Amino acid sequence: MKKIQWEVYLTNAPTVDRYCRRCKKTSGFKSSERFRVNTQQKNLEIWLIYKCISCDTTWKLTIFSGLNSNTMEHSLIDRYANNDKELAMLHATDAALIKRNGAQCNNADVEIIGEDIIWNESNGYSEPVEIHIATKYPVENKAASVIRSKLNISGSSFDKLCKTGKIVSLSGHNLKKCKMPDSIIIQLTP
Repeated sequence: MKKIQWEVYLTNAPTVDRYCRRCKKTSGFKSSERFRVNTQQKNLEIWLIYKCISCDTTWKLTIFSGLNSNTMEHSLIDRYANNDKELAMLHATDAALIKRNGAQCNNADVEIIGEDIIWNESNGYSEPVEIHIATKYPVENKAASVIRSKLNISGSSFDKLCKTGKIVSLSGHNLKKCKMPDSIIIQLTP
């Protein structure tokens, strides 16, 4: 059986929806990839700064509040203070953190890198293929939409292929319902 590796990359951080004070409605906010770090005595507060897409109003996503600065490594504090882009992306894709801050995380724009498979819907693929799909950052996108976009097939075709067992998850995920996990293994059969 042929094995293929696909990597899911975010082209940018996903936007979040929340109420904008200036727009007076729910609006999309985009990560600025910049942190605000505040230390008062031993208390540490860290926020990721977002900006409203419509009016440029800022919103602070609370990452840490009232944390004793002695409990965090100084090298990590430096990464926040120096606006580390990897940390910014990590927090901007953390749906649970965003929800705790009163916002809703949207789907990310993704690019899937890996060997293309020409899928003929009448015949399937010429040989069974095992595909390992991985992503560095969690995304809210459904696994089905990621797989469909790379295979260039419609939602109804994907559903039909899942129902007939031509696309199955070897990692135990429900492909039609789950959000894209950090890794998933699927099998395509002719």
